[in-house]
Amino acid sequence: MLGVTSVKNYYVLSNGRVRRESNTLYIETADGAKKPLPVEDVESLYVYGEVDINTKLLNFLSQKRIPLHVFNYHGFYSGSYYPREYLHSGYLLVQQVQHYQDAEKRLALAREIVRGSAHSLLRNIAYYDRRRPGTAAEREPEGEIGNAELPGDPETEAAVDAALDDPSVDTNFQADDDLDPLESSLTLNDDAPSLGQIRATVTALAALIGAQTHVNAVRGVEGKMRERYYQAWRHILSSEWLFERRVRRPPDNEVNALISFGNSVLYTTCLGEIYRTQLTPTISYVHEPGARRFSLALDLSEMFKPLIVDRAIFRLINTGQLDASHFDKSMDGCFLTDAGKRLFLRSLEDRLATIIKHRRLGRHVTYRHLIRLECYKLVRHLTDVEPYRAFRAWW
Repeated sequence: MLGVTSVKNYYVLSNGRVRRESNTLYIETADGAKKPLPVEDVESLYVYGEVDINTKLLNFLSQKRIPLHVFNYHGFYSGSYYPREYLHSGYLLVQQVQHYQDAEKRLALAREIVRGSAHSLLRNIAYYDRRRPGTAAEREPEGEIGNAELPGDPETEAAVDAALDDPSVDTNFQADDDLDPLESSLTLNDDAPSLGQIRATVTALAALIGAQTHVNAVRGVEGKMRERYYQAWRHILSSEWLFERRVRRPPDNEVNALISFGNSVLYTTCLGEIYRTQLTPTISYVHEPGARRFSLALDLSEMFKPLIVDRAIFRLINTGQLDASHFDKSMDGCFLTDAGKRLFLRSLEDRLATIIKHRRLGRHVTYRHLIRLECYKLVRHLTDVEPYRAFRAWW
């Protein structure tokens, strides 16, 4: 209908085997059930259960350029089988490294990526501020699953862009701890600040991004913005869902379990999109490159978490699709059950498949493809075609 190619991730939650038979992929469960997968429609494979594989399968995945991502039972990322790179560019690799090594070039990219992240945070806050009790938008449908071409908010977009691009701010902070003086002036003396107050605080923090002269300081501003953003969740989520602060390993409640699980899925989705380009996933600009992680995927995922992961969480909770039965607290921490994983993964796939008309390209694209386009924009920046401008939702 819209001319958008439909590819998606496939998730294996049951124990069993994934194998190749002729030119077809099959998932075989422990009870003997056998399900074929349409190989040409598979973007990536995600394995959560105890699954047997062999080199015949890995060779086939490499031939079809399908990454395989492995997670432990609780949904924490373990690693990936990354097929042999097929889009090589020695020139781009050199440029990617040079932009990391050149402090000024790296800082410029880090600032812009965090601006994109700030924009996404503020758009979510503004969206739910407009829907607060007593407003005309309170009873609007939750989210934009399937087609996101809903009326935008030009006033909000203009205000956010003005804050992000304000050249008049000259305050500079060298590290996270140096933001404490700023905290005292921006933090509200209120145990439960309103969405409007939180929005003002995040906007004030966002205005400082361009003034930072060290990447560590840029990360510090981003961290403080996200802390304030999480304060807004008490206004967004149904009242019976408790969320005080972000707790990671292990997550201590249902909301933290959802955030951790969803962020892992998005991280590997970003990794898969990087793989489809000539970029090297281990060289990044906001996060420090390090052992055992693809840090460029972390950079990209920060911009898309609010749009994809967080909005999926809000929708599932506020429409009553999730309840206590979807979580397991019998071990140290709180984790999704298999039923909860299936429900959440289905919601995440719905969001990745959401279609919008790209206002610059003039054609329809999915949210998943927006991540690929972000990679292409980085390539164009690194090769001096055009300066990078981070993703900003316009709808």
